[in-house]
Amino acid sequence: MSPIGASSVGIIVNPHAGKDIRRLTSASGQTSDAVKIGIMRRVAAGAIEMGIDRVLLSTDTHHLAERAVAGLDGDFEFVEIPLTGSRLDTVGAAAAMWKAQVGAVVVLGGDGTCRDVATGWPDAPLIAISTGTNNVFPSTVDGTTAGVAAALVASGAVSVDVVGHQSKRVALSLHEANRPGVVHDHALVEAALIETAFVGARAVGDPATIRWVVACIANPASTGVASIAGRVHPVDRNEPGGVLIRLGPGGRRVRVPLAPGTFATLDVESVEPLAPSTSVELPGGGVLAYDGERTTPVPAGTTITASIEQSGPRLLDVDMTLAIAARDRRFDSTLDGREGRNGPNGPHGVPPRKDIHGD
Repeated sequence: MSPIGASSVGIIVNPHAGKDIRRLTSASGQTSDAVKIGIMRRVAAGAIEMGIDRVLLSTDTHHLAERAVAGLDGDFEFVEIPLTGSRLDTVGAAAAMWKAQVGAVVVLGGDGTCRDVATGWPDAPLIAISTGTNNVFPSTVDGTTAGVAAALVASGAVSVDVVGHQSKRVALSLHEANRPGVVHDHALVEAALIETAFVGARAVGDPATIRWVVACIANPASTGVASIAGRVHPVDRNEPGGVLIRLGPGGRRVRVPLAPGTFATLDVESVEPLAPSTSVELPGGGVLAYDGERTTPVPAGTTITASIEQSGPRLLDVDMTLAIAARDRRFDSTLDGREGRNGPNGPHGVPPRKDIHGD
């Protein structure tokens, strides 16, 4: 794919987000295709309203993107990658948008989807909209507002350096005994070792199998594995460092919601705050769960090195972006007839004010 340029917005959707087995075994509902299509359509409309040159959309086996922009007036392109029906589609879409030099990306999904985007594009300028099962990393943002904010950043009307906050991640290195080489991986919220032999449905259902959790975001209001660290040692997303929780007898007992509407009692052996970029060695023997989903078997004898790094996606502050645009009069209009296109002096034909960014 040839470069598109920074004056373009990307939209990535995970059609499977919010539909896994946890939706059947807990009190949570599903995020339907119709809901995702509606959000994507509003994102695209918001971006086009601000006069963005082009919108690049991920493709998927459910054809959500094509359905979302059907009938909309704008320049839309679709990522051309082989579809697998797996997380690799999200990884590939993010990598393709990075290569195409997209100026900002709006992602629909949960923690796992955002992690997949960061795998394909590590420091993507990102607005993450919650449509998944675990939603610690993304947040609830109106699609129209997200599209407008993404367009403002992508066009350069608002600087990504001002409104983009570099997020943290849990960086992991796996050293398997009797096997050369090191495997590197990461999580955007937490990584945990689950004492089981199977990846299975990916969800973490049995609290007794959780051995340790390393979290860079520990929100006490969250559910799932992230709630363990959140209810023991809260860590804000903008706070440096993280925390290591070892599970086992001999310490405190804590009640946590491992799934919406479902609580469990866990034995917490120890709590260790982790300073930024400080490595800790942890044992293997089970399956690693990244951001609440079991994905990587690690045999006994594997040494896992974990640290909290400030090298994740650049989360865009939507409220700040729109506030700067309002002060710069980016939403004013002197046009007759159709609104929402770039004039000769900026969006809507109004010269932007240059003296109030404070950057």
